[in-house]
Amino acid sequence: VPGPEPIPYDVPHSDDDVELFGEYRNLYPIVIEGRSYLVPEDNFVLRAIQYVEIKYRTVRMPWWDYCWNNTTGCCEMRYKGSPDGPEKAGRACCTAVKPGMEIVKLPKGGRCIAP
Repeated sequence: VPGPEPIPYDVPHSDDDVELFGEYRNLYPIVIEGRSYLVPEDNFVLRAIQYVEIKYRTVRMPWWDYCWNNTTGCCEMRYKGSPDGPEKAGRACCTAVKPGMEIVKLPKGGRCIAP
């Protein structure tokens, strides 16, 4: 994956993509537990992880365990806002994905798998 700059995306979106991720125009480079990915802009981390599971098939998450709307605190994760930034705790359902961010530890039950 290139540096932390957004990557233009000008391929037509499927109906499923629009429903799940919106009509994004850029992909953001992020790192999840040491692996680099491109994910749609203007989404929360939980939705970006869902994109990675669908498109790359290298993450598995128990989606039914998450509230998706910050009501129960069930999707706590560890992340860095930038490669050199401090590690922080946050909720994947309400933390916006940013170019160059790193998900250090997935929410409970999430795991990376071999490609």
